[in-house]
Amino acid sequence: MILKYFRIKLIRFFIEINENLFFYPRLKKAYNEMFAQLPLKTAIDVGVNRGQTIDFFKRINKDVEIIGFEPNKDLYEMIVNMEIPNLTIFNYGCSNISGQLMFHENILDESSTFEETNSNSKWLLKKAKILGVNPDKLINNSYEVKVVQLSDFLNLNLNFQKIDILKIDVEGHEMNVLMGLFSEILKTHIRFIQVEVHDDDMYFGNKKSDIFEILNSNNFVLFKEVKHGFGSFSDLIFKLKTE
Repeated sequence: MILKYFRIKLIRFFIEINENLFFYPRLKKAYNEMFAQLPLKTAIDVGVNRGQTIDFFKRINKDVEIIGFEPNKDLYEMIVNMEIPNLTIFNYGCSNISGQLMFHENILDESSTFEETNSNSKWLLKKAKILGVNPDKLINNSYEVKVVQLSDFLNLNLNFQKIDILKIDVEGHEMNVLMGLFSEILKTHIRFIQVEVHDDDMYFGNKKSDIFEILNSNNFVLFKEVKHGFGSFSDLIFKLKTE
């Protein structure tokens, strides 16, 4: 148990180093272009995790106002205790429904998800091997959490007339979040949408083509693809056509 704990800590450390060396410099270059004329003032972070993107937003503009969603109860409490200025965070998730969904905590919390994993996935088997566990031991806890449709939340609760960036990183559940976002006409103007996509078979129904289809049909076009420094996944940044 102690060995597994330190192994996970070491893996998380190397992931952080890799992201800071490769992914975030690439992302910063994209953001410098995105917000060259109109600065980043308001952001929504769906899938806060340990606050990696919040920290990135704050490095772009320390006064940015952020709304965050994090269903993992322990990570939510950790972020709350950090007392980050201008951050409002909710301990629930976003989906294509408003209600309750089963949330699966992964031993590597960055991979926790609402989705059922594909047990035959080569990437899943590789991940389990790296973590030193059997594939069926990757999930260490499952429980129901509250979820909302972003369209409901934005139209009923948000005072912002404009959101500069909506970031979505929910481990295979991105399409559901987008379906909930576009389930009705939005009263809020969103300039950019950033979505993490996987080019692997770890989650069922996780297709990049579906992400393009729903965003293109709602007047968003691809602005930039930012690749991570490891794995077969990247962040796609879409821009509202009128921007």
